[in-house]
Amino acid sequence: MTNKIRVLLLLQFLKEETDEGREITHKDIQAFFSEKGEKVSLPTIRDDIAALRAAGHDISIREVNGVSTYYKYLDRDWTLPELQILIDAVSSGEFITPKKTKAIIAKLKNLAGPTEKEQLGPGILVPDSVKAPNEKLLYIVQAVKDAIRNNEQIRFRHYEYDANKKRIQKHRGYWYIVSPYALIWKKDRYYMVGWSEKHEAVAHFRIDRMGMPKSTGDPRRPAPKDFRPEDRTDRIFSMFDGPEETVTLRCVPSLMNNIIDQFGKDVRTEKTADGMLDVIAAVHLSPTFYGWLFQYVGEMTVTGPEYVRDEYAQRMREGLEIASLLPDI
Repeated sequence: MTNKIRVLLLLQFLKEETDEGREITHKDIQAFFSEKGEKVSLPTIRDDIAALRAAGHDISIREVNGVSTYYKYLDRDWTLPELQILIDAVSSGEFITPKKTKAIIAKLKNLAGPTEKEQLGPGILVPDSVKAPNEKLLYIVQAVKDAIRNNEQIRFRHYEYDANKKRIQKHRGYWYIVSPYALIWKKDRYYMVGWSEKHEAVAHFRIDRMGMPKSTGDPRRPAPKDFRPEDRTDRIFSMFDGPEETVTLRCVPSLMNNIIDQFGKDVRTEKTADGMLDVIAAVHLSPTFYGWLFQYVGEMTVTGPEYVRDEYAQRMREGLEIASLLPDI
């Protein structure tokens, strides 16, 4: 065994077997090399440790009676809290299959030391039933990223579920043509944001509802001058598109937590003379927006623009009419 190989093996052994909470002795190192058919003396071990430290590796030495006896590797790129955050993100990501989730978490745990591995694990429990059924979504994400990097326009089919839970092509297999600008991860799902030729506007598409994108061979349409991906996340209700409008919502002050959860802390708010709260926010007028608003009946309503207020009132009336037609249970 050459000196170079011996030093590299020693470094690997220190990484795998030691951390802040575990150290090894020169006897452990000698036993490790003995299993590989190599005899290593104590002076050689000390010289190799010194060489690794000189090369910049953070290896702690604890001396006993003035003699270096215990060693541990401390030069970790990732802290325990950082790794836990990544593991929780992977665990909660619905676009990652259960099998791939376990594989990625195992790789992340290998970045920690031996005692730290025991502390790491999914802190967020997500049922396998809501995770992606296959790894196709990961390839769709990569295809979108490639199109953004290569400045390419893409086309794809969109899917939805029918009453029998069967996945079918939306609009009879219509090919959506989109200039992708960004990927957004919101509420544990991936969304693509880009200029939609069908909508003639910036639109959002759920990755798990997309077919595999294909390049059209044309360059992307330039993004609007005022487009900022970070501005899209808080004002879009679950990424369902509709015409964009700035609305005023009047609500009781006790709903402030809900308002911040939906729109972020920078949302514009004003107190009214009667002690209520006006929230001025940009939203996309979609069934999802009105559905979100319905849950706060009696505590929140739309005060403007007038056509949005009328639309909300009409949806309320239609909901009451449908409810009156339902049979008693």
